[in-house]
Amino acid sequence: MLFITLFLPTVLLSQDLVFAKDSEWEVVSEGHQFAEGMAWDAEGNFFFTDVPRNQLFRVDKKTGEKTLFDGASGRTNGIAFGPDGRIYGCSSGDQAINAWDLKTGKKTAVNTGTLSNDIAILDDGTIFYTDPNSKLVWRLAAGSFDRNKAATLPWKPNGIALSLDQKTLLVAEFDSDTIHGFPIGEHSKLNGTSFPAYKLGMPSDKLARLDGMVVLADGRLLSGTALGAQIAPPVHAGSGAAPLIIIPSPDGRPRCNYARISPDNQWMYTAYRDDLLRRRLVAGFGQP
Repeated sequence: MLFITLFLPTVLLSQDLVFAKDSEWEVVSEGHQFAEGMAWDAEGNFFFTDVPRNQLFRVDKKTGEKTLFDGASGRTNGIAFGPDGRIYGCSSGDQAINAWDLKTGKKTAVNTGTLSNDIAILDDGTIFYTDPNSKLVWRLAAGSFDRNKAATLPWKPNGIALSLDQKTLLVAEFDSDTIHGFPIGEHSKLNGTSFPAYKLGMPSDKLARLDGMVVLADGRLLSGTALGAQIAPPVHAGSGAAPLIIIPSPDGRPRCNYARISPDNQWMYTAYRDDLLRRRLVAGFGQP
């Protein structure tokens, strides 16, 4: 049995804190080898990946029908939409960052030559992505997609996200309790010294497996982890901040790989090895 080691006050799952009364987990998709990255297009259609099977799926907003958008995704992991409306993915099987046109389905490699795990895109089109194998964060310049090393790290980066004002790049140290913040400066380049931005709970083996994450409107962070989904206040919020919330993976599922909130702020989506679930949120969840 794993024992939880925490550095902040902890509150376990409570319906009135996170989920609507009488809500239950619903299966969005099942039968996968490793369900991962999540993103919504401008119309509210939902996309996610199955990494080992090289699959990128689309779930229709109106009907809930799931279709295979690309069956040769290049082992795409994390995905995100760019300001040009294309969906970008970390396709380590292709050693590329790929982009898909939503109308034609055409896949284009915008940069090649590296492995990748998760991706974040600024409003100006600048792309940052993690490369755990090389312990690097890479940057692709807006428009040209020219690549340079944004950060060389002594630890394996995994999940990646942006602060609400897009002035800080957040990078998860996979086998720790820490989400690191990297200031974004002029020309959308990392500028200055990194700092601990969020602290999450760890099991006794200290392998927290910090993965796909997103910043909520109230500044807290939602992240997939070894203990399930976690919601953490910023480190700078101090001792009076809201408590850390741990939402255990339902029914003994393994670690949560990815966690997101739907654009209408009504659902929490979580990805596991075999399936992807959602659950209705309490009204006003995550709002300032």
